[in-house]
Amino acid sequence: MQDYQTRTWLPTAHELGLANGLARTHWSEHSLRAALRGAPSAVADGRLGGVLNLAVQALSQTPAAATDDTLLHVRVLVDALTSAYLP
Repeated sequence: MQDYQTRTWLPTAHELGLANGLARTHWSEHSLRAALRGAPSAVADGRLGGVLNLAVQALSQTPAAATDDTLLHVRVLVDALTSAYLP
């Protein structure tokens, strides 16, 4: 999030689109995996994809992470990117 706020990282249009889709999805290990599979490889292998892959790992070990504060920072990042999304 800090890199986004300081403009060290500027997400691509595809990353913004992925974030927009995730903002409207119930998060689970399977929904995040599906979103990453549907994303272009540059996005899935990029910075946002890396963060989301870590979220998938957390959800695979602790499914309750989808509803508790475990992924709060990832959700805040997705919300911030969604507010920047212009289709």
